Amino acid sequence: MGNVPAVNLSLSALAVMLGIFAAAAPSKAVKLWGWRNFDKLAPTQRVLYLRWYRAFGIVLCLGGVFFAIDSVAFSPRR
Repeated sequence: MGNVPAVNLSLSALAVMLGIFAAAAPSKAVKLWGWRNFDKLAPTQRVLYLRWYRAFGIVLCLGGVFFAIDSVAFSPRR
């Protein structure tokens, strides 16, 4: 069980990086990970979809940060 904080921090770092990518460049993130019919959306729907994707990135990034804090602050000490 000694490697659990290291694994948690690695997963946290991955979540933060993916969240920053989705928040900073949601259109590239959608094309890389996302929906194939994105180009067929109306412009107003496309803007709304990108806003939700950006919000997803922010939540993912914050979740990674909070998971890292939880892993460090509340990890079992021997």
